[in-house]
Amino acid sequence: MKKQFMTMLAVLSCGAVQALPVGNPAAASLLCDGIFWEGHCGDMCDPCLTWCDAFSVRFGFWGDYQFNRYMETNDSESKDVDTTRVISNAAYLVGNFWDRFDIYATLGTTQLQFWGDQGIWQASGPAPVTQTGAALFHLTTNTNFAWSVGARGTIWECGCTSVGAEFQYLQSRPTLQFYDEYNNDATVEGRYRQHFTAGGYGIKYLDWQVGLGIAHRINLLVPYVAVRWSGAKAYLGSANLRSNGVQAPGIANSATLVDLETNKYWGYAVGVSLVDCEKMALTVEGGFASSVEASVIGEIRF
Repeated sequence: MKKQFMTMLAVLSCGAVQALPVGNPAAASLLCDGIFWEGHCGDMCDPCLTWCDAFSVRFGFWGDYQFNRYMETNDSESKDVDTTRVISNAAYLVGNFWDRFDIYATLGTTQLQFWGDQGIWQASGPAPVTQTGAALFHLTTNTNFAWSVGARGTIWECGCTSVGAEFQYLQSRPTLQFYDEYNNDATVEGRYRQHFTAGGYGIKYLDWQVGLGIAHRINLLVPYVAVRWSGAKAYLGSANLRSNGVQAPGIANSATLVDLETNKYWGYAVGVSLVDCEKMALTVEGGFASSVEASVIGEIRF
């Protein structure tokens, strides 16, 4: 069983690095003891199990670093964004029931960045006269408050192997700060920055997913693989850009943004948890297929 599981892990890791971290499918059952209150991973059907064993809490850090969340414009043309980067750091709060089910939340910050071809926006301005390549854009938000909620459960166990499922939803409302454009013509000076009217433009970003995975414990290490169905949207509205300075050749002097949404929904994740004394765990995960992602979750049971 161990050999088969590690073979599966090696095969999946050969993919290309997705959305919110799935986390370890067995996370709800891994930490059976607390820093201040002793506990044990018991059977819910055990007649000796008391209500004191029914609930526990965990706290920790949750970091999700999406180096490319594959997105496209939400209009009739559906043009791809080259790169969408979503960086999130948050406190991780978990309520556990019967060492089988987790209800959790994160409270922290998120920043978004978008790169791509200027042509995906509704741009206007003088016709390019010296441009030999397409102009590129870099759209950046501030680092703003973000929150997420989720649930996870261990739905089947056999020896050291566990199968679990999870759901998570994240939302943030950052502010667009500036819009850089780069002309690919080497003879023209590169960056041209435009600012949003009123100094900023609020947007809404949301991300959701449903995941299913299998984990197998090997002493202190608990490797796992999981599949997920996920989606994300960035509601940019019709944010208008204005010029700030001298017009650069080949770059529009105004543009109207459109909403973005994911164009790849299925993905999978590979990760491993390090469990210490049944009280603490550190999970590192890589996401594949629906985005390029790395995440880390550190938690302590109290």
